[in-house]
Amino acid sequence: MAATYFTCTLGQAQSLGLTNSKFKNINHFIDSQAEAIPSQPAVGFAIPSNSNSQWSSKTWTFSDLQDGSQQVAALLQKTHGELLSNSDTVALICPSTPEFLFTWLALMRLGHPVLLIAPQCQPAAIAHLCKACQTTVIFHDETYADQSGEAANVAQDNGEKLHAIELPFSKDQSLSDIMAQEATGSTTFPDVKETDVAYLHHTSGTSSGVPKPIPQTHRAGAGVLPSFPDGKERATFTTTPLYHGGVADAFRAWTSGALIWLFPGKGIPITAANVIKCLGAAEKGAEQGLPPVKYFASVPYVLQMMEADEQGFEYLRNMDIVGVGGAALPAEVGDRMVGKGINLISRFGSAECGFLMSSHRDYAKDKEWQYLRSNEGAEYLTFEKNEDGLVELVIKPGWPHMVRSLPNAGNKHQLTRYV
Repeated sequence: MAATYFTCTLGQAQSLGLTNSKFKNINHFIDSQAEAIPSQPAVGFAIPSNSNSQWSSKTWTFSDLQDGSQQVAALLQKTHGELLSNSDTVALICPSTPEFLFTWLALMRLGHPVLLIAPQCQPAAIAHLCKACQTTVIFHDETYADQSGEAANVAQDNGEKLHAIELPFSKDQSLSDIMAQEATGSTTFPDVKETDVAYLHHTSGTSSGVPKPIPQTHRAGAGVLPSFPDGKERATFTTTPLYHGGVADAFRAWTSGALIWLFPGKGIPITAANVIKCLGAAEKGAEQGLPPVKYFASVPYVLQMMEADEQGFEYLRNMDIVGVGGAALPAEVGDRMVGKGINLISRFGSAECGFLMSSHRDYAKDKEWQYLRSNEGAEYLTFEKNEDGLVELVIKPGWPHMVRSLPNAGNKHQLTRYV
């Protein structure tokens, strides 16, 4: 079965020569896309409405990504340049919104690795992450002002500095207002290497008690991803917020020039009804010339809600591919979805190693949605039996992206275990 940008693993991308040989860093990549396909839509958000009417939407092109990130970067440098100069890594806590997107891109423009903090983190955990990353600045949405302020207080009590700064967006100065301003050209942006850290995710801290940062280099973020010439014909919709896997979903679409729709994360719960309204807004956009949504990326509980809703089920059934990851989807649910004609795949990977395997297949003949295929790049994956009888998947040297090795693991990266 031919790979698509939605299903292509990092091993396939490397083996098939689909990666961008001219990749330098994420900023250069955005600029290159803005030059090559400036008017191609890159990202979209539905705009929720308080009424029962259809939601509207807003999309930004690759040219907008370039211009907007530069404008926001210039503003941040102008207003907080001194503080930023004293902090290499900068933290960001914000709902998954356009403001998050452009602030994140802007901080990378300024050469700062960006620590993406999940909003469910408690102040002590935020302070711990910032200390671990030697971060002295945290930008926050107004929603998380108290949380960030408390984290700064915890840091101060521990003898550390942490400045909590609200994002520069308001009713008087919206993101659209900032992007509409004429560029001055006075801000200079540093050159960064593909091996420099671009952003950091973090673990939940469930097993260790405290969250731990997971750095992603510019190359790992976008340089190892595939580029499909026909990718722009099909858009992706993801329910995953940007501070989790949403950034990976975005780069996976962008490297193929494709549009990605993100769920509007501020004040809107992820329910089947709201996802349906988002898809309706994207559908209306397709009627006006935008690429249609053909790939749907989500986590199990969202798929279960959608499958239980008649309209949600129809949206899933009309997708080319529905991808699930992040947790285990109950087998009976997946079997039922496949039995009803949904092209369901399991996508398996991690922040440490990227996209490893999927169950992409001939959907008309093969219904085994749980059976992961490694295809090209399989030579870097092996299973080894442990003394306790468990078998673990080991990622060998040569795999395109490995964040770190576990203690005493040599050059191998032990990802997870299977019975």
